[in-house]
Amino acid sequence: MQKNTILISGLLLLFLGVVVIPFSLQAKGKTFYISTVFKHPQKNPYSNIQDKNLIKGNWQRDDTAVELHILRLLENGSLQVNYLNSKFIYIEKAGWTNSSDVLRLFVIYRQDDNPGYSLSLQYLAEKDILVGDYVDGSDNKSHNVIFKRIK
Repeated sequence: MQKNTILISGLLLLFLGVVVIPFSLQAKGKTFYISTVFKHPQKNPYSNIQDKNLIKGNWQRDDTAVELHILRLLENGSLQVNYLNSKFIYIEKAGWTNSSDVLRLFVIYRQDDNPGYSLSLQYLAEKDILVGDYVDGSDNKSHNVIFKRIK
């Protein structure tokens, strides 16, 4: 019986020393190094995730008169865009992602009723440009492109 009492007393003292006292010190504004074990990890307030609205606006390809007008970025990843060229353009699908701290967008479209045209771009905030690839549906070749913001 005496061994059980000593064992229970020891466990109670251990509990008070490890859990209760650090929390009471923390509540009084004092810090105690053991209390940090019980803190939940918090999100990094300095995350590099870019604001999706940075890509909204009008963009022009740097080597042609082609324009890309980004109107809305929906929360479900859809993108409302207009793609202006001298030929009829039908947007089949457009979307955006903000993964790995990189803001990306894609546009799949038809030109002169020919499928297979697409844009895959990422936003470079330090230069305020969209860079990526354009796939020509007529010959299925990929080209590097840069879009600059139209002010």
